[in-house]
Amino acid sequence: MAQKKKYLTYLEETRKHHPVLEKEAKSSAKKAISKSHKSSVAVTYMEGEEIVKVGPKGKKSVVGKIKNNRRKVKVGEKTTLSKK
Repeated sequence: MAQKKKYLTYLEETRKHHPVLEKEAKSSAKKAISKSHKSSVAVTYMEGEEIVKVGPKGKKSVVGKIKNNRRKVKVGEKTTLSKK
């Protein structure tokens, strides 16, 4: 019997597959950063509330800051969406 294909949306929505996705995302990010540094390209990313730029030689500098303004939602709370 052929194995059923698992699409990305199925993997994202199924909690048991989250560790697999996390592992692949970390691995892919590390490879991309390494490849960028080998090509002498700086990498910019978020670290907490800071925007950090890391050069190919490892020099780290803070480019800016972003305030964490995420909306707090209680478990079980309901909300309505409206068109504006």
